[in-house]
Amino acid sequence: MKIYAVGCFVFVIAVVLFQFSGVEKKPIQPSKPLRPASFPTHSESDALTKAHNEFGFKLYRELQKESNGENVFISPTSIATAFGMLYNGTVEQVRSEFEAVFEFSNIPEESFNTANQSLLWNLATTDKSAELDIANSIWIKDGFSVKPDFISTNVQHFDAVIKNAPFSPQTVRDINQWCSDKTSGKIPSPLSELTPDDIMVLVNAVYFKGLWQNPFDKQRTQAANFTLVDNSQVSVPLMAREGSYHFLENDELQAVRLPFGDGKMAMSFILPKKGLEAFQQSISTESFVKLQSEMRQREVMLLVPRFKIELQNDLKQSLKSLGMNEAFNFSMGFSSINSDEPLQISQVIHNTFLEVKEEGAEAAAVTVIALGIEMAAMEEVPVMKIDRPFFCAISNIETGNVIFLGSIFNPLK
Repeated sequence: MKIYAVGCFVFVIAVVLFQFSGVEKKPIQPSKPLRPASFPTHSESDALTKAHNEFGFKLYRELQKESNGENVFISPTSIATAFGMLYNGTVEQVRSEFEAVFEFSNIPEESFNTANQSLLWNLATTDKSAELDIANSIWIKDGFSVKPDFISTNVQHFDAVIKNAPFSPQTVRDINQWCSDKTSGKIPSPLSELTPDDIMVLVNAVYFKGLWQNPFDKQRTQAANFTLVDNSQVSVPLMAREGSYHFLENDELQAVRLPFGDGKMAMSFILPKKGLEAFQQSISTESFVKLQSEMRQREVMLLVPRFKIELQNDLKQSLKSLGMNEAFNFSMGFSSINSDEPLQISQVIHNTFLEVKEEGAEAAAVTVIALGIEMAAMEEVPVMKIDRPFFCAISNIETGNVIFLGSIFNPLK
């Protein structure tokens, strides 16, 4: 029996792309991350993977509430890695909020950084048939003092590049160029500006490119109708291929997994039978893992849209909705970065790119976190508008002699 699958897709595939082991970098790419001196236990590594995925689905559900039916595509790996670097600078209430929102509390504190280092290493070196690059950088405003331990920890465990900069318009261009370089030009300008209060920017970039194990034939791609939520239709190029895939069909959905290269990376498509809206609020790490385990290899006639999307999200409000509040207020919650100045998160920008075509898929993400310092409040400039009767005097300031004085009721007389 042939199975035909076509229609509206769930955009949770950012998690899927990074669910499997990653890849060794090509020679033209930056060198792979530093090999950890020691590796965490399997339970500690699994705890970090689960934390990333739990956070990813949690944020996905929150963004869907705010999306009004628009596309949502995120990289939990990128966001959680960027905030993992910043986590090393937190204390007290801010640290507790990070642990709750990003599920870091499930990872033993003493192994948090080695678990992150191990994850970066494993993703970068496991699969030679696809390309997966993850890069981190921390930009520090000239003259701002940062504790050495914060720098050394992120250099050692997150392979972060440290850059001092004047935080001028040129710095914005430099950060954007770094992002463009690390995403093969797919995300060239995530950052629009830095304010005079910003003193640090933490950046993570993720780039993925994989070729399908079984590519689609371009000659079979044809235009077809794609039905939107409001039942209107748009024409999209629909790729077609019949082959053996991991597939699942039940009363609720159809699901298929398309492997890249040697199969260590894959992309899953989920097609709810009763509409995407209800499904997207119920999907979780547990249900996704269960769905993956229930797929079975079988012959499928597959029809998939060829498409490209580029998205940008300001994550501040979404993270606040998930319980991160103190971090967005000036406090000493980042005193492991600098113990003299109150700091706050001023920007959280997340850009993503996804292209699916006959040969394979290409995806990229950038997460930018800006930290600001509490500047001394400028005194309000008083305004004195002499537009009614007034007193005036001319005097000698040194001797105190009042030489002239009087009242002016009408300056025109």
